[in-house]
Amino acid sequence: MFRGRFEYSIDDKGRVKVPPRFKEVLKNRNQNTLVLTVFDDCIYAYPYDVWEELEKKASQLPLTNKAARRFKRMFFSSAVDVSIDRQGRIHIPQLLRDDVEIDKDVVVLGNLDHIEIWAKHRWMDESKALKDAQEELAEEIEKLGIF
Repeated sequence: MFRGRFEYSIDDKGRVKVPPRFKEVLKNRNQNTLVLTVFDDCIYAYPYDVWEELEKKASQLPLTNKAARRFKRMFFSSAVDVSIDRQGRIHIPQLLRDDVEIDKDVVVLGNLDHIEIWAKHRWMDESKALKDAQEELAEEIEKLGIF
């Protein structure tokens, strides 16, 4: 599982470091490839095995459901496979960086089965919004049966 939050900078070639803790999780799963896609104003990075499960589930969604068609179109059309290099970095294609307004500073965070890569300014906005909505979030989480 991926957890924690780390701040990095994108280098001139569009590469960002994968946190050592996350590399260890991937190594333990025999994974060296991540699949990147744009979702929720950030980049989601999935280990390849988790991505394959998502693809299987998505392929079972009904073609007659417009929301399912739109979700698949949005989520899978921006997907790209990337390998972790010897220095522990991944290359984020310019198109994806543009989609989520990543310029230089990023926040890389673990979200259980995937990694999220946020433009730092967007993460600061999201973090503030989460703090401002703590009570409402707590009520929704309780309804889901997590706590």
